[in-house]
Amino acid sequence: MVVIKEVRFDMIRRLRVADYVTLSNANKWDVASCGVFSIFCSMQHDYIRAHLLLFVAYECDRFDGIVARWMNQCSDWGKQLDSFSDLVSFIMGPAIMLHTIGFQTLVDQVVLIFWVLCGLTRLVRFNVVAHLVPRDAHGKALYHEGLASPYAALIVSTAVAVSTWMEWTSEIVLSSVIFSGTWPEFHLALVPVLVMSVMMLLEQITNSSV
Repeated sequence: MVVIKEVRFDMIRRLRVADYVTLSNANKWDVASCGVFSIFCSMQHDYIRAHLLLFVAYECDRFDGIVARWMNQCSDWGKQLDSFSDLVSFIMGPAIMLHTIGFQTLVDQVVLIFWVLCGLTRLVRFNVVAHLVPRDAHGKALYHEGLASPYAALIVSTAVAVSTWMEWTSEIVLSSVIFSGTWPEFHLALVPVLVMSVMMLLEQITNSSV
């Protein structure tokens, strides 16, 4: 009979230094994640601050990888935490940002759902095949599967922040609409989002970063 020894605070004891850095992406200041805080800002139409928070999340995402390799503390917990943090910050964050800015037709929402599904699929695939990817002498992957979700998110959030700063938002939303007033009404400004969604599913992109 196998006896399982109970260890107090087992979940906390499993975490490594790099994992706590990852949690700064998922749980900034132990109150709310940068990604969730960015979503809150988007819901309040404060897109510049939402973009800045996504950028902070991106830097945290980079830094936890650096710490993990430096301390040789890569763990399955860290990998899962990293992917779930990316899902909140870099997949859901931009989708909600685009929805609240005015891309709300039925077809627009289908495109945003496609973005989320592609991003989620990419993160899951990364977790499954990460150990098969060749790495350099420092333990960094030579390439990753598909367009990195942080890069895609920053492209979206930067475009939204700049259009907000330049007060182009209304013009972009109104001028890019096709089939206005009908059920397939769609904003052409979302075409790049559709392209990046597909790119997240590509087989290989060299010198990418999760």
